[in-house]
Amino acid sequence: MRILEWRVPPYDNGTYVVIDDRRDALVIDPAMGERLVIDAAIEHGLRLVEILNTHGHPDHIYGNAAVKEATQARLAIHRLDEYRLGPKRPPSSVSITIPSCDADDLFDEGTLTYVADLSLTALHTPGHTEGSTCFYFEREGVLFSGDVLFKGNTGRWDLPGGDREQMERSLERVSTLPGNTKVFPGHGPSTTIGAELPNLRQMREMGVLPGLRV
Repeated sequence: MRILEWRVPPYDNGTYVVIDDRRDALVIDPAMGERLVIDAAIEHGLRLVEILNTHGHPDHIYGNAAVKEATQARLAIHRLDEYRLGPKRPPSSVSITIPSCDADDLFDEGTLTYVADLSLTALHTPGHTEGSTCFYFEREGVLFSGDVLFKGNTGRWDLPGGDREQMERSLERVSTLPGNTKVFPGHGPSTTIGAELPNLRQMREMGVLPGLRV
């Protein structure tokens, strides 16, 4: 498995392309980096099979339509966040007009087989949004955490559809993964599960996440 990664302005989004040995690939959160993704597919001779959204916030889904049109990839999102792709999405502080793009595939939890040679598990981790999802590649020890876990911080839970107690349960869930699991977040640099456990415990002790059990 090979990973191409970018930190995309203006919101420092993590955008990723995950590639198997046959050059079939998944795109995780195009964000506003659609041109980077499309150019990389051409440069590396990739077949983009599926676009995966960790959640439906505007800064993560903006590039869905352009990547889908240019590559014929399908689009997948957790079914609880599907409504965020359309006009019924909640108001947002991100003042951008999002190109219309419907989901082709909806998932809940468990194994996703969009690319046969990549063993991928969807972990439903609500708290930031209702359908927030982390994508876990157990064999490679890699987690794409969306806006659940960052280097030195966690995702917000004070936006529409957010919930602090759900975020605590989701953080507990990912914290049980092996400590050397590499975390590619929705914003900012990569980290590991083990490196973030002290930060999570400090947030609990400071009363930011008082119900967190890690």
